[in-house]
Amino acid sequence: MLFTRIPQQYAPLGGELRYAVSQETAGNIDIRIVDAAAGSAAGIGAAVSPGGADRAGTRGPVGDGSALLGAKRFAAVAEAAFDAAPYLRRRLHFTPATGRTGFYPAEGRTVTAVVEVAGTDGEAAAAVAPARTFLPGDAPGTPGLRTSMPLVRLIPEDACDELTLLTDGPCIVTVTAEAGDTATAESYRVSEAGLHLFRLDMRDFPGAERVTVDAGTRGTVVYSVTPAVQGQVRLAWRSSAGSVEHYTFPIVRTTTVRTERREAEGPQGRVVAAAETDREIVLVSAYETRSMLEPLAELTATAAAWIVTEKRYIPVDIATEEAVVQRRGTLSCLEIAIRPKRKKHAAWNRKSTDRFAT
Repeated sequence: MLFTRIPQQYAPLGGELRYAVSQETAGNIDIRIVDAAAGSAAGIGAAVSPGGADRAGTRGPVGDGSALLGAKRFAAVAEAAFDAAPYLRRRLHFTPATGRTGFYPAEGRTVTAVVEVAGTDGEAAAAVAPARTFLPGDAPGTPGLRTSMPLVRLIPEDACDELTLLTDGPCIVTVTAEAGDTATAESYRVSEAGLHLFRLDMRDFPGAERVTVDAGTRGTVVYSVTPAVQGQVRLAWRSSAGSVEHYTFPIVRTTTVRTERREAEGPQGRVVAAAETDREIVLVSAYETRSMLEPLAELTATAAAWIVTEKRYIPVDIATEEAVVQRRGTLSCLEIAIRPKRKKHAAWNRKSTDRFAT
């Protein structure tokens, strides 16, 4: 039994991750996908049920650290092929970096997996594919900046940004802050290859008018610094490139409070038995070119979004389902409706909160 197809290192989880295996004579083939970072999961025979895929005896809930990510059985075949991506995507967990300017580990943003195959009668794996680290998003696994946003951006003087870098070795990032005729530079270094987060906090560069983040051959991002304006809202979201992007919406167009009441008949007539209240805010972007509106439109489909405050990232839900990214002959702006992320329904006879926590 041997593997005839294995995905490349740093292949993106946004597409297919196809493995193929063959054996000399037809028979059952059991597949086991193991999280290499969590260690080995014992007992491929126990992990795969005759009923089919993903019924792992040793597999716990997603994110619990258990090694077995999924299992699948092919019956009476000499060759088998399958896509491992659906088993691996659910292992991703995006949490924006917080702190001062510098490199941070990309925890939860990659999955390193080993795929093992065996015949039904054997406990030991007959073939083991080499470990592969897979990246989030759709972008190919080539060294460089992983971003969906333009490389020339605006940033308020009190804001932060996050850049995602894939490196094939040591990497030095130089941040140059310019103000009038003066310029200062700070360098930051990471020694390991792999996926890294670089956080830029403008509070580390007070008075800067222009900031350049230079990662050498891996890419450069240039920021023009704008004044901090009260009432503007900065959002962060998970992008198609597998990064967390940021943008400051200068206008809050409307704030709407909606209450859903559940009533019941009582001795005194109809009474409110329970109520759920949501606060929805409609944000409006600046007038932008299509190169900026296209990545902003990803907010309508993102898996995770946050309001960025001075000290924390607050999860929100995106209520907008479509966005106009081009109007003939003119610049356009984009409207996005957000509301607090509801984790559970309000308790019986208890008023739910309608505020964004700070």
